[in-house]
Amino acid sequence: MAHDVIHPIRTAFDTMHLSLEITNHVRHTLYCDSARRTDFRALNANIQKFMSSAAPYPSVTNFEGKVFKDADFEGARFQNKLTFRNAQFHGKTNFSRVKFEAPSDFTGAQFLGDVDFSGATFTEPLLFNKIRFAAKINFARAHFQHDAHFSESEFAAETDFSQATFHAWGLFNKSRFKAGVSFQSACFRGSAHFEDVDFETDADFRRVRFIPFADFQRARFRGNALFNNASVECKTLFQEARFAKLADFSDCRFTHPVNFSAAHFTGPANFEGVIFLQFVDFKEARLADSFILSPSKGSEGVAPEIRFESVILERPESVRFQNISFEKITLMGTKLGGMSVENPQWPRRGLFKSSQRAVVYDEIQKEKPDPQKLAELYRDIRANLKQAGTTGDLGDLFYSEMEVRRKQRHGPHDRLYFLRRYCSPYTLLWLTCGYGRRPWRALAAAGAAALIYLNAGNG
Repeated sequence: MAHDVIHPIRTAFDTMHLSLEITNHVRHTLYCDSARRTDFRALNANIQKFMSSAAPYPSVTNFEGKVFKDADFEGARFQNKLTFRNAQFHGKTNFSRVKFEAPSDFTGAQFLGDVDFSGATFTEPLLFNKIRFAAKINFARAHFQHDAHFSESEFAAETDFSQATFHAWGLFNKSRFKAGVSFQSACFRGSAHFEDVDFETDADFRRVRFIPFADFQRARFRGNALFNNASVECKTLFQEARFAKLADFSDCRFTHPVNFSAAHFTGPANFEGVIFLQFVDFKEARLADSFILSPSKGSEGVAPEIRFESVILERPESVRFQNISFEKITLMGTKLGGMSVENPQWPRRGLFKSSQRAVVYDEIQKEKPDPQKLAELYRDIRANLKQAGTTGDLGDLFYSEMEVRRKQRHGPHDRLYFLRRYCSPYTLLWLTCGYGRRPWRALAAAGAAALIYLNAGNG
């Protein structure tokens, strides 16, 4: 059975009510047979036929399965529930500045030409699930005041959501963007869901704002992932995400926890000028190229809590931490050899301020850290600091490493632990000179030995 074809008609019939209210200036589309569209009587008969069959229930306007050609609804106002399920749109389709005041369902529709929803307002839920957009699509400055469903859809050409506002859920999970997509300066006032999305080329999220929740778990960024200057004001998940090229998070502001655990950065990862106000997780991430982390100007004193454990560094010489406080950064399990650490600040440990020493946060934060891994961590950090010419905390970090080795247990049932801890060469070095870091102990030990010797001689 052939599809009915809807052609654009700009006549006095534009003001008709087809189970939905159209403003007087709107250019509406009407059903007509393409071979007889110039015949007024035939056109009028088709109009009456359409009015009697298109909307059997006044609360629903049904365009399901219909075929449109150059449909132009610019500025229209749809007050009733609307369905375009499995419809086909050929040529240019214009929904710019349209107001959808009831639920709208485009599930399964095909847009085979350029489509423009710029400035449109969706008051109720919008369903664009499993849509195929074959050409350019424009949702710039659109307002989604209820849930916007774009799951499992395919965007074959350039897609523009710049300056769009999502007041409820924005659901894009499992969708595929085959060309460039822009969410630049968009605002997600509801949850943003991009789980399992495939971005085949550049994805532009510059200056975007996420407020209640953002989820990019298992997303694949095959082009550049641009998040610079974004304001992320919520819990955000990038677990197991894949970044094939540049991942740019420079000058971002994260006010809530963010999770990059098990993420893969094949290209450069740029976190210059970033602000982390809560917990950040990079555990088991893989960095194949350069990685730069530095605070923004004016926030150098902020100590972010970062888990940088068991991170795989394929090019450690290209990993740089600049002016970062390590007071709350755990590093256990990460091979740091060759990594650049510039002007670090370490947490201090000790009862008295005069005797406090620099330590790594792993020793404080973990209840029972693996002593072998902890000692290796101290050794790697000291090697990196020597290479960078930073000598300020080398002695303290050496002291901390020796303390770890002195207190190290050999298995869970180490019967000689207390004997080795208090009667070992490490203990002798600790008592007599503080591993070379407490010279006054050497003087005290020499004085005590002299007194013992003199007392023994007098006796």
